[in-house]
Amino acid sequence: MGVRLPSVRHPHSFYDVFSVVVAAVAIMALVLTIRYGSVIRLEMAVFMTVVFLWVGWAIERILAESKDRSRRQQRRKRPWE
Repeated sequence: MGVRLPSVRHPHSFYDVFSVVVAAVAIMALVLTIRYGSVIRLEMAVFMTVVFLWVGWAIERILAESKDRSRRQQRRKRPWE
């Protein structure tokens, strides 16, 4: 059983999104712990905005793929079988 790394370009599940968000929050906490200034806070705000925009895109993509997969399964399944 292999473990796959989270995919940023092609997220497939909640765990991809969750792990990217956790990594982003950890990076932000580490940066703000080491350096704390107004420019750094602005950069971290922009970084988190980009991450949350990505999260919205990733969730939309996962739901669209799930919907398509469900439609394909319904077409294969005949009601009289």
